[in-house]
Amino acid sequence: MIILSQAAWTPANKKAVGALATAAVNEARRQSGAAKPEVLLLLPHSPAAKKPTDEKKAFVALAAVAKSNRLYLAGSAVVKAGAKAPAQTIGFLFSPQGKLLLRVPKITPDLVEGFTDTTSALGQPNDFPVAKLPFAQVGILCGEDIHFAHYARALAFHGAEIILNPSIERSDRHFNARSLSRFGRAGDNTAYIATACPIEMNDGKQTVKLPNATAFYHWERAETRAQGTETFVIPDLDIEWLRRTRATPERSFIAILRADVYGRGYKKWATKPKPAPKTRDGWLKEAQARIAAEAKATGPQRKEYEEQYDVCIIQSVPRLIPLGVNNAREIINLNLTESLALAASRANIPSVRLVVFPEFWLTGPGGIGGVQRTVRDMERVAISYPDEVFDKIGKFAQDNKVFVAFQNFEVHPKLPGRVFNSAFLIDDAGKLVHTYRKNQCADVWGFLPDTTPGSILDKYLDTFGYEALFPVADTSIGRLANMICFDNMHPEVAYGLRHAGAEVIMHSSSEPHGGDGRRAWDNARILRAYENTCYMLSAIDGGEYKSVDSEVMTFFRRGHTRLVNFDGTLQGTVDGPGPVVFRGHIDLAGLRRARANPRVNFALWNDAAVYADHYNAGMGFPSNLWAGDPYTNPYLGAGKLREVIAQYLAKGIYVAPKTKLGSDRYRTSDQV
Repeated sequence: MIILSQAAWTPANKKAVGALATAAVNEARRQSGAAKPEVLLLLPHSPAAKKPTDEKKAFVALAAVAKSNRLYLAGSAVVKAGAKAPAQTIGFLFSPQGKLLLRVPKITPDLVEGFTDTTSALGQPNDFPVAKLPFAQVGILCGEDIHFAHYARALAFHGAEIILNPSIERSDRHFNARSLSRFGRAGDNTAYIATACPIEMNDGKQTVKLPNATAFYHWERAETRAQGTETFVIPDLDIEWLRRTRATPERSFIAILRADVYGRGYKKWATKPKPAPKTRDGWLKEAQARIAAEAKATGPQRKEYEEQYDVCIIQSVPRLIPLGVNNAREIINLNLTESLALAASRANIPSVRLVVFPEFWLTGPGGIGGVQRTVRDMERVAISYPDEVFDKIGKFAQDNKVFVAFQNFEVHPKLPGRVFNSAFLIDDAGKLVHTYRKNQCADVWGFLPDTTPGSILDKYLDTFGYEALFPVADTSIGRLANMICFDNMHPEVAYGLRHAGAEVIMHSSSEPHGGDGRRAWDNARILRAYENTCYMLSAIDGGEYKSVDSEVMTFFRRGHTRLVNFDGTLQGTVDGPGPVVFRGHIDLAGLRRARANPRVNFALWNDAAVYADHYNAGMGFPSNLWAGDPYTNPYLGAGKLREVIAQYLAKGIYVAPKTKLGSDRYRTSDQV
């Protein structure tokens, strides 16, 4: 049983911590009915006192509390490793025998508290250790570390099923986004996130009340959170559910992730470690240095930008191209004509400068109907620049003085036989200014026979270079980037675009109706914007798609196209399915102002050196698996994905569920 505490505590008061632990054990007996239940008590973060406690002395006291109450005791506190050492937040986990199982230094500065006189492990390679307890595999991320997706991913690579997050919170305009971020870490990794925050703290002679932020997050279900000033929150920990989910291909995100694709970049981006600041003044100077460095590396290159403009995000309902049809190009042109006419109803407004179309807007869901599609089938609906499709969209862009982002399947003369799921950007002069090729796709399940860069990574990088994985166009309306559908569920993709300077991400997507995972998908859109201080424009097709030659083959897409602001707030959502031109607003001046605030610009503190080694350790879905015959799909039946899951089980990264897994079928055949 896991118990989360909201009670403020200090490592100097052993008696009070002991009484709290005893009360937790008594509560566990009442809740479980067992005479001697296994209990993990998570304490909230204990912030710095006027004179921080010596770490050794604090840990002796905490070990004694754990041992005397026969429970696992976890939390974090500001301590000093010696008389001359700087104060630092350290996370801990003690066993019922009083053994220190985890000692985890905080990586990020104290952003929520406005920087403090403490140091951290920022920029230092981190081990991300995991403790294997009898009932779960557990890791710790202290405070704001939970908001950095790569840290949670590294813990998941080491097998963490529960990530403990002792924290301290404030009621500010980003409180809801930070809460959602914790849910996002659960969704990214199919893990539980346990957050414990105090509901009050001493500020001099004043006791300051804090918001209810203690909660236990499930990867797709509603969280269990504090309702008021109660001392304990007691969630339902169903570890078998987690283990069954991880061991099935549909939700095994840690196995689906193409870690090598990102790891190669992180190795290049990692900077030489240097000592972290030790005081608030030192952190403020470091923040300004990072803001200046980011502006120099990825900031605006043009002398002038249009900092205020409108966008049109198109939700269309095209005709579905059936498998085996001979007139695919005719149907594509019909869909193109109708969608451009829909967009033109608002694109000609002078304030509109960007139009974004959804995934499959030219072909219908999946590019071509049928489950057993082949590369030859996909080639028939693919385009290659130059093409009449680009010509028609280019003329639309010129006529309406807008930039246009859109998706379609693409073939490239330098890589014959390869069909990419690509997104393009055409400028207001009608010219193609960049091409993005989807990194995370349904190919891993064998459903969509397209080539992702990771499938032929070495050849792809030799042909286009690493920068082509995350292209960003520096335009008169900001630094624009594309990503596609399933990329949304992998924070590494949006971060790669942000690292290249992206300010506005156009997300062309196609998503079916369904309750399983839906909340995680929708919230991920908000998190990608919040984590990267970027606008997120999700154009999602929506409606009923009938094949042009049959009333039987029918797909449904949910629509709900939306625009997320750079601070993670939702600007608006289309109310349902059907053809819609959704108009929104972009404020680049506001975005750039937010990026100049080191407390909310989280990407500023994302040092690849901390986690690069973990992405380059053979984790995730292997690269170069389709380097051979482009017409022989190696992913059919999700065979390669199952191999990765089997390897995780063999290595103890995943734990096999006690109950036998059910049907081998899963529901992602139309989630492409």
